[in-house]
Amino acid sequence: MSQILKSILATVAILISLCSVGQTMTFAQSTEEKTRAVRVEYQPETIQKAQQALKDKGFYKGQVTGKMDAATREAIKSFQQQQGLKPTGRLNKDTRQALGIELVATQPAKKTSK
Repeated sequence: MSQILKSILATVAILISLCSVGQTMTFAQSTEEKTRAVRVEYQPETIQKAQQALKDKGFYKGQVTGKMDAATREAIKSFQQQQGLKPTGRLNKDTRQALGIELVATQPAKKTSK
């Protein structure tokens, strides 16, 4: 009887350890997915590029930090107004393209049939 009890306890211990490993992997995967899901306009690299472009154009006077602070938002708004864009203070696609930090998508030329 004690041998059966030891086997059952060992099996339960293995199952518990496997479950906790599975939860850790699930947590790591969900954290990675959330990181990938961060919109381009909120990524530090994008903000850093925008700050540098705004600085080069005379709209931003602060440090290039990659952080979306009040000075960066105001610089973006001023730039957007100057470009005739809606002054949202956000790095939307039109703003990124106007700053030259995002390529403009072009459509391939249509083939003409003869």
